[in-house]
Amino acid sequence: MRFAFLFLFSAAASALFAQKTYEFKNGNWFNGTEFVPATWYSVGGKLSKKAPAQIDSVVDLTDRFVIPPLGDAFSSSLADHPTPEMQLKSYFNEGIFYIQTLGNTKEGRQKVTTKLSATTPDVSFANGEITCTLGEPFMRYEPAALGIKNPNDIAKRTNEIKTKRSGYGDGYWFIDNKDALSANWTKIKALNPGVISITLLDAENMGGKEGKGLTPDVAKAVVKKAHKADLKVFARVENANDVRLAVKLGVDGIAGLPGNQWNGEGSTAAFDLSDADLKLLAKKKTIVIPVFTKAQSMGMPKPAVTTYQATLMRRMMAAGVLVAVGSDDPQRTIRSEVTYWFNLGDLNLAAALRALCETTPQAIFPERKIGRFENGYEASFLVLPDNPLNNFLKMRAIQFKVKNGVVLK
Repeated sequence: MRFAFLFLFSAAASALFAQKTYEFKNGNWFNGTEFVPATWYSVGGKLSKKAPAQIDSVVDLTDRFVIPPLGDAFSSSLADHPTPEMQLKSYFNEGIFYIQTLGNTKEGRQKVTTKLSATTPDVSFANGEITCTLGEPFMRYEPAALGIKNPNDIAKRTNEIKTKRSGYGDGYWFIDNKDALSANWTKIKALNPGVISITLLDAENMGGKEGKGLTPDVAKAVVKKAHKADLKVFARVENANDVRLAVKLGVDGIAGLPGNQWNGEGSTAAFDLSDADLKLLAKKKTIVIPVFTKAQSMGMPKPAVTTYQATLMRRMMAAGVLVAVGSDDPQRTIRSEVTYWFNLGDLNLAAALRALCETTPQAIFPERKIGRFENGYEASFLVLPDNPLNNFLKMRAIQFKVKNGVVLK
């Protein structure tokens, strides 16, 4: 069965192919460093280098380029989206098969979960974020839980809102000491989180204070309990010391690099990461989600900002830090962040592509065999007409997708 240059499959056709065994030949497959010619088989939704006894269909890729699907390890646009089905579609159209939310409500999760299918991304939810009393993200969740949505009304009623706890145990958890952690841990686990999200905002100096996050001791206890329950932990951080603390505590990921909202003025000392810091991040295999586009919230990034970020990205990749992509945008997917990476210039495109296709998916679902082309891995990939290592943004010209052995348009 030879596929033409353009692939247009209906839902019925996709369902028809669901149980077939495929041979995908004459393709160039990304191995983490470069594209190499290879033939792969899809058997029962898994990849195999060995030809099965029976092949139902042969797909001639005619020298096209094949990459693993992308992920968003820090999605903020899905769980509380008014039409999650449309956002899921946007993600999937961009070749994003894996999404991690580091903050959501039960209602938000339910709305998304009812829309998930074989033709949508797979989603991991953190559920309530863990912080101190009145710490971040209390003011992101409590007004909404009270039905107060107008920013002016929120500002006027701030003191009243601080006395309420309508979103407690839903969008956020207040954990001020080990006793509070013990009292709430069973409830936290009962929500079946895919990841635990904690807040470290100048933790060593301001931990436990209003608008901030956990103290170092409480954060340590949370990480220990989470890992004992086989749950990974991602930490939101504010400065370089928070990053060092997070690594010391053994968190699995850093959500947003310190200084990603720098306006280009003043000293960068508070968020500078040394070569030793990067070396330790790499050694500990701590995932780092930069979210460099946060600089755009300060207006058009100044040359000093983009120069700083470009240098940091090159340093991280050279040190072997596991960089993942995440959007943390209330409306958008990773498209802006990926474009921003590309526009930083002098980017190691192979390392960046590996970050998007391998590190990010594996950071979201570390228990699954995804992100690489190896025997027994999930048969999920994107087929592109051009080599993205010549132009990073060529990843957007997806000709067709395969998810768990099912060929999709």
